[in-house]
Amino acid sequence: EAFAASDRRELEEHWRLFYVAATRAEERLVIAGAPSPKCKGVPPALSWYSAAATAFDTLGVPGSEDGDRLFTGLTPQPPIAVRARSATAPAAAASAPAWLRAPAPAEARPPRPLAPSAVGEDEVSDPPPTATMRAAAERGRLLHQLFERLPELPRHERADAAERWLAGAAGVEDPALRRRVTRDAMAVLDDPAFADLFGPEALAEAPIAAVVGTQVVAGTVDRLCVGSDTVRVVDFKTGRRVPDTVEDIPVYHLRQMAAYAAALRVIFPDHAVEAALLYTAGPRLFVLPGELLDAHKPGLGAGEQSLPRTA
Repeated sequence: EAFAASDRRELEEHWRLFYVAATRAEERLVIAGAPSPKCKGVPPALSWYSAAATAFDTLGVPGSEDGDRLFTGLTPQPPIAVRARSATAPAAAASAPAWLRAPAPAEARPPRPLAPSAVGEDEVSDPPPTATMRAAAERGRLLHQLFERLPELPRHERADAAERWLAGAAGVEDPALRRRVTRDAMAVLDDPAFADLFGPEALAEAPIAAVVGTQVVAGTVDRLCVGSDTVRVVDFKTGRRVPDTVEDIPVYHLRQMAAYAAALRVIFPDHAVEAALLYTAGPRLFVLPGELLDAHKPGLGAGEQSLPRTA
């Protein structure tokens, strides 16, 4: 029924357009056709050409030697007379406004967007990585990718899917490593502390953008959870080193999260904003205190940073 209704609407539009063409031509309307090979030289029955040919047959319009058929009406009409152009007096030249030749004012340059992932340099001097440290970094990278893929699956399917992905797309040949990474991924995904981060309401790779003061902050967060009164933003870190305490977190990580938190406070002014870092090589989750985030807000001076929090 739906297909029939669609075909009917298309046919009605087909004939409506033919009516418009046949009644809007001021002096002449030419109807021609170029049938495809499947027509075998016979115009389609529902074509404009066939409709016009049927009308010509009914009106007794003969065809010429070259096949053209010309219908000029039952009562030939005289040619349309050329309309005389009425001379109009030229409009009086108006005086040009002052702004016409004045230089255009300089446009204000919009602030360059701040990408939180690039708010600071990694100034930590790490020693040359050992085999253990490289293995930890690789494990963290694999966990990060599993955290992106597994939450969309039902809980009982995640472990098997992790094993298949590690063995296939990730190319992890060591079965012991696959089991260990899968076990660690499940430990995080099944932990009640991480439940809302990987639940159906959480947004993965969520883009955010806001104007914080005079600074545009734009970036993409790994996980964003918007509740009734609280917004949680979490970023994954896959480095080989996991801080022991909040005080050991690199400053550039804190600046990044402070920028995200500041943007989210603008976007969700009636929500409390909670920012956290998940170091996948642990795995270990650090919830960052509000005063620590305030101390690393983007583009704010010491005086402004000391203002009380509003969210």
